[in-house]
Formats: sequence, structure tokens, C-alpha cells
Amino acid sequence: MQVSTKLFNEQSVARFSDLSGEIQQIQAQIASGKSILKASDDPVAAVNISAAKEQQSLLERFDSNIDRGMIRLSTAEVAISEMQSAMTRIYELSLQAKNDTYTSADRRAIRAEVIQLRELMVDLANTKDSNGSSLFSGFKTQMSAFIQDDDGNVSYQGDQGTHSLPVSETMRLPTGINGAEAFMRVKTENGFVSVFGIVDDLIMEMETLGARETTLDNIKSSIDHLGVNITQIGTLLNTAEAQKSSISQRKIVVSENLSNLEDADLSKLVTELQSLIVSRDAAQQTFVQISRQNLFDFLR
Repeated sequence: MQVSTKLFNEQSVARFSDLSGEIQQIQAQIASGKSILKASDDPVAAVNISAAKEQQSLLERFDSNIDRGMIRLSTAEVAISEMQSAMTRIYELSLQAKNDTYTSADRRAIRAEVIQLRELMVDLANTKDSNGSSLFSGFKTQMSAFIQDDDGNVSYQGDQGTHSLPVSETMRLPTGINGAEAFMRVKTENGFVSVFGIVDDLIMEMETLGARETTLDNIKSSIDHLGVNITQIGTLLNTAEAQKSSISQRKIVVSENLSNLEDADLSKLVTELQSLIVSRDAAQQTFVQISRQNLFDFLR
């Protein structure tokens, strides 16, 4: 009897421990909402969940890069659009200065406005993004794209690179235009010149009678050139928007797959938990009843 009782007690305790472990496991799954709490619960599923989370993290990084790229491109678009507006105003002023009815004082006032617009253009060419990185200096984002010497001559100190960010496993999004292409290569009859050089010619000519026809043509060419750059940035923004839509769809698919892999079936778990609790309580009651019996109970 002593041996049988000892064996019964050991088996009962082991059963209670198993039931308690299963109950705690299910309670933890219900609390977390996850079907797998540690890799050993289901090694294969755990590997798939890990891979899905890595993909999810990668897509989040691509999505963030697209947002950063679109902000840089939008800022660049605004800067070049404002520069184009400045050049358009300069063209209007250059036509006014050719008017024979204008006095020398009138032309000096026009020339002063052109000089101010030129300074504005240099500032626009040195536009930086929200992180303080230059938009038009190529890969040299930590330095100003353009500098002026003591004589007021503007020179480009960036490089020919184009800053870009990865927006998919195989695609990089350009986030700007290097300043050399944007502002230093306006095509004219005499070759390529800078927008700043064109304005400098105008300022010099305004000291006398006004702009020459060649200078007026060059101003119009610079306005067209800036328009081409604006169009190019617009195309990049459209590409970014399309890629963002694609990434968003991929994020939804990965999120659904991850949910299917790791989310717990709460209804099923609650039913299983209730069943285990009933089994545990019944086993405890049986154990208590049997433990209270003695030799006289078996002799009756």
C-alpha cells in the first residue's frame, strides 16, 4: 500500500505540473496574442516569422527612404522654380531697361533689382534639406554647392554625382540634381554657360544702354533650361510616388503573412484553456479524495 500510494502521489504531482504548464502556456499566448512565444514552440514557424519580420523591417526602411527622397526632391523643385521665376523677372527687367524713355536713374534702379535677384539665385543654388545637407552639390552634401570669390564670380564646388537612396532591393531613387548640370550648363549659341554668368553679362551691359539681343536670348535659354530641370524632378517625384505605392502593397502582404504565422486563435485558446482548467480541477479533487482514504476504507 505504501508503494502504491507513493507512486500515485508522484504520478499525480507530475500530472498537475504538466497541466499547470499547459495552462500557463495558453494564458501567456492569450495575453500576448501570439501563438509562438519562443522558437522551441515551433522551430519551423519561428524561422518563417523571423524572415517575415526581417522583410517587414527592410520595407519600412525603403518606405522611410522614399519619404526622405520626396522631401529632398520637393525642396529642390521649389528652389529651381523660384530661380526660374527670378530669371523670368530678370528678363522682364532687361526688356524694360532697353526702353528709350527710361532715364539713367531708372536703369540704375533696374540694375540694382537684378543684382538682388542674382544674390537670391546664389542662395537658392545653395539650398539645403532639413538635415542641413546640400541639395545641389552631388555627393558632397556637407558643403555648399556654390561659392563666390571676392570679385563676385560664382563657381561650383560640388561633384558630378547624384545623391540617391535605396527604395527597393534593386532600385535607388535620385534625390536631387547636381548643381553643375542644373545651373552651369545652359546651352547657348556660344556653347555652355552658367545662369550666373548670363546675369553677370546683363548687369554689366546695364551700365550703358541695356541688354544685347544675345544676352536676352541667353536669359530665355536659361529659363527653358531651368524648366527642363523642374520637369526632371517632377518625373522623379512621380517615380517615388509609384514606388511608395508598391512598397505599401508589399507591406500589407508581409503584415498579413506575419499575422497568419504568429497571431493566436484566441477563441480556440480560450476553449482549450477552459478544458484544461476543468481537467486540472477534476484531477485535484480526485487526488484529494483518494489521499484521504486509509486502510479501514479498503476493509469496508
